[in-house]
Amino acid sequence: MIRLLYILTLIFVVAQPREALAVRPFVTDDARVIYPGQLEVENYAEVSMSNQKPVYTARSLQGVSITDRLEIIAGGFGPTYENKVTRPVDLVFQPKYLLYRGFGAMPSVSVAAAELIPLSGNKQLWNSYAMFHVSWFLFMPPDSTDPYDNGLAIHLNLGTKSQFNSGLGGRYTTKPYWAAGFEAITINREIRFLGEVFAGDPFTFEEKAPVYQAGFRWYVHPNLQWDLVWRGVRGEQEHSNAIQIGLRLLFDDVFPFR
Repeated sequence: MIRLLYILTLIFVVAQPREALAVRPFVTDDARVIYPGQLEVENYAEVSMSNQKPVYTARSLQGVSITDRLEIIAGGFGPTYENKVTRPVDLVFQPKYLLYRGFGAMPSVSVAAAELIPLSGNKQLWNSYAMFHVSWFLFMPPDSTDPYDNGLAIHLNLGTKSQFNSGLGGRYTTKPYWAAGFEAITINREIRFLGEVFAGDPFTFEEKAPVYQAGFRWYVHPNLQWDLVWRGVRGEQEHSNAIQIGLRLLFDDVFPFR
């Protein structure tokens, strides 16, 4: 938690004073925050195969923007069911700050840091991550008034993910993290195709690159989206696939921050 407070302080020192982060189950984050006063709820469920046995996971994340640049994501509530054992998933606390808002050829830039509270396994292992996001929001339809209604959006993430082992004299381990993804309108503006590749989920320190995800988003309206995603992990010792479904909801003017 001290590392997280240090990073958050650095964000405010460096930064100069609306839509949301990469919607789970997609992992690559975008350089946007939700509008002040909104409540964001991201729910997603996954069925994967591990050692030829199914693993079931469900998770819910909540977010709120304190200002038009600072967003707080928290939660992660949900279970994982594997080998007839049910465990809670790790809780997440992530502040995110928008450094620069750009459109077209000029990208937006944001920074985020997170601490994960260990509930799913070894309580001595505390995972965290910190990263920059760069996003290009391109080809806004001529009849649209929303600058985030784009024919194509491209996102890059670069940072680190870390693990603190409090049971071995305070051993701290860190490694590079990267991710790249895109979102494109297909045959109409409601159906969008997304794809990404990343160096293991930042929520899971042990997961390694490369991990691929691709799927479709049903963009019902700005406050409601559905995702259907295929996930593949290809490594020397790990080959697995998963199907995920996600639901994102936004509620306006829940908090008095607008």
